[in-house]
Amino acid sequence: MTGIIFDFNGTMFQDSPLHEAAWFEMIAKYSSKTLSEDDILHHMHGHTNDEILKCFISEDLTDAQISELSLTKEANYRDLCLQNPDNLILTTGLIDVLDHLKAKKVPMTIATAGIKENVDFYFDVFDLGRWFDYSKVVYDDGSFPGKPQPDIFLKAAENLALPPQACLVIEDAFSGILAANRAGIGTVLAIDPTGQNREKFAASDLHINQIISDFTEFPEVV
Repeated sequence: MTGIIFDFNGTMFQDSPLHEAAWFEMIAKYSSKTLSEDDILHHMHGHTNDEILKCFISEDLTDAQISELSLTKEANYRDLCLQNPDNLILTTGLIDVLDHLKAKKVPMTIATAGIKENVDFYFDVFDLGRWFDYSKVVYDDGSFPGKPQPDIFLKAAENLALPPQACLVIEDAFSGILAANRAGIGTVLAIDPTGQNREKFAASDLHINQIISDFTEFPEVV
């Protein structure tokens, strides 16, 4: 049986512009660095907040400073989400996919670089408890290195009681796909709704089985 591990941000929920806006505001406040598209692709999306803060603000931030800045950024991001209620929806086709997987009793969970406060927000706003066991969700709790290290997907596979090679991961971020490769995930799907990353994905050495635009193109796994 194949287990499904979903990334969340930019995959289940098309919120990348909102995360970017919150990060741009914070980085502009505390740093003079200018962010390039490459910085955003390789050093922002998919990474944990402490890694992003150390990369773009300062390597010398204390744990207390990182915690405070992280909570501030995520609170700002959630406010942006609520300010755009028309866009506070799951990715096209996803609800049908989740309903189908649940009906077929396919093991599935979420592995996100987001923090617990955001996961709580998503479970409330999107009623994710219809499909997912909260206790099996993997999020940034500070206990393991973030993507592109494989730990997050190894932990998610363990939560599903499956070996990594028996799992399918769906990701939107370069770092997340690299983490899935390093974890030995059997099938890796990339989602690229706007088409802006397809050439970069294709030109990389990443192992990607399929690139989809939304969940209406999700493969039949059972």
